[in-house]
Amino acid sequence: MRSNQTRKLIYGLIIVALFGAMFQYSEWLNRVKKDKDLGEAAIGQIDTGSFMLKLALLGGARGVAANVLWNRAEEYKKEQDWDKMATTVDLITKLQPHFLSVWTFQGWNLAYNVSVEWDAPEDKYEWIKKGIKFLEDGVRKNKKSPDLIWDTAWTYYHKIGFADEAIILRKLFRDDSDEEFKTYDDPDTGNRVVGNDNYILGWAWFRKSIDLADAGNARVANTTEANLDYVDPTPQRKGRPGDLAFRSMPAHARTRYALSLEKASMVDVPATFGEVAQNAWAKALDEWVRFGEFEFEAFNDPKRRMVRLDDSTNMERFSKLSETQQHWTNRWADQMNYRYWKDRCVAEKTTQGVEARRLFYEGTLAYKTAAFDRAVEKFRDGLNLWNTLLKTHKDYRNDDFNKKDTGLIAKRYIRSLRQLGEPEPKDMPFRDLLPAAEMDTSLDPFDATEMLPSKRVQPGAPPRQPARPAARPAATSPLIAPPPAR
Repeated sequence: MRSNQTRKLIYGLIIVALFGAMFQYSEWLNRVKKDKDLGEAAIGQIDTGSFMLKLALLGGARGVAANVLWNRAEEYKKEQDWDKMATTVDLITKLQPHFLSVWTFQGWNLAYNVSVEWDAPEDKYEWIKKGIKFLEDGVRKNKKSPDLIWDTAWTYYHKIGFADEAIILRKLFRDDSDEEFKTYDDPDTGNRVVGNDNYILGWAWFRKSIDLADAGNARVANTTEANLDYVDPTPQRKGRPGDLAFRSMPAHARTRYALSLEKASMVDVPATFGEVAQNAWAKALDEWVRFGEFEFEAFNDPKRRMVRLDDSTNMERFSKLSETQQHWTNRWADQMNYRYWKDRCVAEKTTQGVEARRLFYEGTLAYKTAAFDRAVEKFRDGLNLWNTLLKTHKDYRNDDFNKKDTGLIAKRYIRSLRQLGEPEPKDMPFRDLLPAAEMDTSLDPFDATEMLPSKRVQPGAPPRQPARPAARPAATSPLIAPPPAR
């Protein structure tokens, strides 16, 4: 009897000692998890519903349940049962909150695949918004994933800004009363700001992704973390060394915002010029220079020297580089079309550049409403100013994108002159762009003045009178009334 009591006492002491050791170990493990972002301790607050669901499906049953739910979500999508699909996706994230592919795939699924199943732009917008909010929820549960942040940025930037209905979707975003959806952390000031343009939110999220990737790379380089062997390492696609496209996106978003200001990129919202447009182009230039000044390691260089794309625009610095450095500087600058984008921002941010764009815009509005006398005046002044400016910006002037845009203005100028019966000026700038422009009948899907019908003069209304009586055109003059959209 006494020996049994002694054994019970010994076992009890051992159990107490083990619990004490496990408590200390748990405290240490939680600190490590928080420092390394290895579990839910790092994300601030445990999702109780997710925790209980995973607890109920211990072992391999959780993986089986997740696979079943994935298949069920796909079935609901085929059946176009969107509410059940969204609920099923939510269950998947509760089972696998740190499996990044869930957030990436399903966020894309909602914003891109489901949204196109709807006809009305308003319905498309709501599903795009659901996709973005889904991704943002993934960011909150995986705060140290540059990939999910980049995916969120891309959806703001691309799906709203480059869809077929972009001129309507951007207007819906601008008018959205959900301020939380439009709130972003300004990378330059650190303030929380409510934005009304999807390109600006895309820029802020892109910058956040890059900053996080850089912080992670710096942490690995300065600690022994690079030598750690994680049981379940996080797959990170973005922000790896040499990822040029990843680093260029803040500059592209800023450039797209500046470009969209100077056209009717939203339905019923006129273009913006002056100081606002100049500041937008100046900030786009800052982002391109930031990208161009980042140092990438030159491949095949025995000394592992670094290169900067911006050296391709500075011959003094470029001449001091080794042959290998010069090769990779030129190759990557050409790959990213860096010289064009930088030179474009430098030209567009000038007073002359903004003024020329304003004249082109006003001339186009006049052209589309058959006010040809006013169109001629605006196009003539704009082309002369544009020609003078681009004489000092050859990289921009010789690029195909600029030739296409400028050729369209030249074509409309000539057609306006023909409508008035006036001869073509012999000293007209950009005449060489006319043949290609006459063959190009494509429209700009991101310009409401291109995509929507023009407001023509109503029957019975007094006709527009030119500034001076127009001569009767020759029989061979290609009169078009009303003028073509292009």
